[in-house]
Amino acid sequence: MESAIKITRKTEFYQGYIRLKMAVNNESPYLIGDVSLDFIYDDDILRIDRCKPESISIKQGKYTLGNIDGGSSKSITIYFDPLTCSKGIAIDCNITFKDYQGKRSIVQMETTKISVTCPILNTDSDINIAMLKEFIEKLPSRDSRIYEVQNGFNVEKLVNLSREILQKHSVKHVRTMHDIDDKKWEIWYYGKTTVKLDDIVIKISINTDDNSLELFAATQTAESLVGLLAEIGRELKEGVESQVSGKGRVVNVSISKSKIDRSNLLDLCNMDGTCDVNVVIEKSDIYRSGIGSTEVHEINSFGNDHTINTGYLHQLQDSKKPSGTHGRKIGKKALLFSVLVIIVLAGYLMLSPLLVDNFDNQDTVVPQNTKIVDSSVAATETNNISIDDKTASTNTQLNLETYTNSIGMEFVLIPSGEFEMGSDDLDPYETPVHEVTIENAYYLGKYEVTQEQWVEIMGANPSKFEGDNNPVEYVSWDDVQEFVKKLNAKEGTDKYRLPSEAEWEYACRAGTITKYSFGDDESILGHYAWYYDNSGYETHPVGQKRPNPWGLYDMHGNVAEWVQDELHDSYNGAPTDGSAWEDGNILYREFRGGSYFFSSQFSANRAFADPSFRYRYVGFRLVREV
Repeated sequence: MESAIKITRKTEFYQGYIRLKMAVNNESPYLIGDVSLDFIYDDDILRIDRCKPESISIKQGKYTLGNIDGGSSKSITIYFDPLTCSKGIAIDCNITFKDYQGKRSIVQMETTKISVTCPILNTDSDINIAMLKEFIEKLPSRDSRIYEVQNGFNVEKLVNLSREILQKHSVKHVRTMHDIDDKKWEIWYYGKTTVKLDDIVIKISINTDDNSLELFAATQTAESLVGLLAEIGRELKEGVESQVSGKGRVVNVSISKSKIDRSNLLDLCNMDGTCDVNVVIEKSDIYRSGIGSTEVHEINSFGNDHTINTGYLHQLQDSKKPSGTHGRKIGKKALLFSVLVIIVLAGYLMLSPLLVDNFDNQDTVVPQNTKIVDSSVAATETNNISIDDKTASTNTQLNLETYTNSIGMEFVLIPSGEFEMGSDDLDPYETPVHEVTIENAYYLGKYEVTQEQWVEIMGANPSKFEGDNNPVEYVSWDDVQEFVKKLNAKEGTDKYRLPSEAEWEYACRAGTITKYSFGDDESILGHYAWYYDNSGYETHPVGQKRPNPWGLYDMHGNVAEWVQDELHDSYNGAPTDGSAWEDGNILYREFRGGSYFFSSQFSANRAFADPSFRYRYVGFRLVREV
């Protein structure tokens, strides 16, 4: 019987925690009962902070999954909180259950080994000094670019310039440190290579003794370093010449002849993050990358507005903002900036075929587990990207066809295709995963509907965070139906409507099967979305973050978005043709996507609320039928 029980698990660092995802798979045809999990670990080093789903009961320290039908499985996610820095720890688990004859059996999970852990309080991200030292020790391939700044050497300018350049790349700032005399500075970053997702550590070192700037990187393979060092090195050199030294006054230094001491200030720091008295660690809120902070916030109750429900945020209530914190209307400078951004984007789209030809020399970010259908692109990437058979059968590298209506609402043509909707890793509300066929192409709003567009149709602005180009919010589902009715009348058509849940998720995923439309790496969510960690708890003008692969902005943040569907507590019996599901609980309507007010929301996350209520974190975007 034991051979019929299969345990699968995955361990990852998440916001300073060790997140263990585990599934108990009953591969027998018979029901097993009273399934419980007993986790074994060193409680001087770790403690369990929480588990998901939160409905799982805990009895005498054991996590109870209950009964598991034959041929099915149940999952649990455990968040372990490190209590102290440690090198090399183990997590075990005993799974006990009763078989169909009532006989009790035990299965042991294969030991999960963690190399380095440190408490979240010692770090502003998933990687801290202890882990950084571990990576430096184990990563086999390393290389440097060293430059002599021959004019205008200025430590402050060089530190800020280096930080600005690294912000453009998908890496996290870990620490900025310098010696007590301010003669040597080091800025450390951590990230993943874009194709193989290997660990990579980057250091910018600034030395006043010989006016040098060093770019150092370490990763798994030498070939991963070549393009990265060349690209960042070129950006550093050009940036220093334009902002600090003047053209031609930054000279490459041969490493073999360099007088720079290759030892690191990091070597003077301990595993617990404390350093020698001669090393000063700058505050992380001063020197950090553009990626949003991963500090954990526990959200319970905010204010007294109406309650919404999501897969992760049960009974979450709207917050009250102090007066005087609403966003300001866009002025002439912002308008000019927007025009410049549009010109740059237009130029990029025209030049994109040329960029594909030079793919091998570019540090191109490709969403993980993305199936690239276009033959010219696929030929370039076949050797680097693993193709998952379950990936949506649509082209993620679209030649975007757009439509703009009479009030300036821009729409992107979404192609027909198939995809797998939902997730078996999240709340039961998002299950089961099921295949949906989108039979007809449709236009979907490139941006969330703005306050200016709302006022054009409805005459008054209900939003709590004012700004013409901010998304309209504090509108109910019923309000949106009135907007749609009036917009259709103005345009002389009946083609405008809210998207169905399936249409929304299909467009959000944009051909990917990962947690987000840009992959699984939550650390770069701040590049794509305004959410709890980076929003300042207010909305922002639409289109400021990166779009998804199909050219849609703010799908994972800014405001959540009403869809047409009524509430259903799972996808059992859901339509498979992409149409709205409207025979459910008429008291609630669904909404999708992330918000400035929420923590991270995956492509598959769902939420619902009373259609007559208004929320300051919910807006919408529209479909225009072809």
